[in-house]
Amino acid sequence: MEIIKKIQLIILFPLFVISFFSCSLINQNKFADLIIKNQWTGENVFFSDVSSEILKQKYLNRGWSKLNKDKSIPYFKLKKNKGVILGNYYKDHIEYLVVQLDNGKKYKWKKNHWQVNDKAMPSHLCRLTVLDDAKKMIGEFIWLNTVSTDTVFINNTDLRFNRFKKVKIIDTKVYQNGGRDWPVWLEIKSDDENSVLIRYNGNKKTEGRQNNYFVNNPLPKIWGKDIIKKIISGKIENGMNEDQVRISIGNPNVINNTSSRHSVSEQWIYGNTIGGKKYLLFEYGKLVTM
Repeated sequence: MEIIKKIQLIILFPLFVISFFSCSLINQNKFADLIIKNQWTGENVFFSDVSSEILKQKYLNRGWSKLNKDKSIPYFKLKKNKGVILGNYYKDHIEYLVVQLDNGKKYKWKKNHWQVNDKAMPSHLCRLTVLDDAKKMIGEFIWLNTVSTDTVFINNTDLRFNRFKKVKIIDTKVYQNGGRDWPVWLEIKSDDENSVLIRYNGNKKTEGRQNNYFVNNPLPKIWGKDIIKKIISGKIENGMNEDQVRISIGNPNVINNTSSRHSVSEQWIYGNTIGGKKYLLFEYGKLVTM
């Protein structure tokens, strides 16, 4: 009898193993078939390092889970992993972003309201194409613009960096400490052993958002001392061109273009609230009303 039982176990065990893995494979394929490609499908990503404050946030530690599970995965288990974006996954009217790690495991991210319909990527995911673009700036010079907020500019030294200061890029860093921008930073050369970082800007912004830095000299001498002095002071006056106004007070929230038989004009609107809006009018590239 014992011999017969052993023979039965020998026969049944492989069948059980095959059945188990077949069910698992079918289950995985079922989930894989529900993934819909999005604009980032196929892009390689890196789970960035984040500040200690962000690492404590519930949304970050409850947002990730395995594709076929509901239990959340703490972010520290995913941090510094690489993967590829597979697409979107929908369950119970919730939209998820699906990433497959280099080890083959698939994880889904529960999108926030500003990320649904592929409006934005999770800000802790670094797209390697963006990082590669940032690395191309190593060795180049830029002129600082935003230096007053640590979500854009990080100064770990005792040195002072003013707006319009010309600096050299020596390296890049992947890190997120807040906001919705890419977790990619440019490291600035300094005479201190500690780092100075400015967030990578990407393409030049002209409307709705500000540039963290300038890639060309924002104060060319040809403009004259009076105009340059006004720009440094954050002032504008009629007759200034569009570049001068942008550098002085920043990009407008909205630009409205109009044209007639007599002129080609642009209305620039600063501010979002009704009572706090400021209107500028340009004709043929020159400020005429403010």
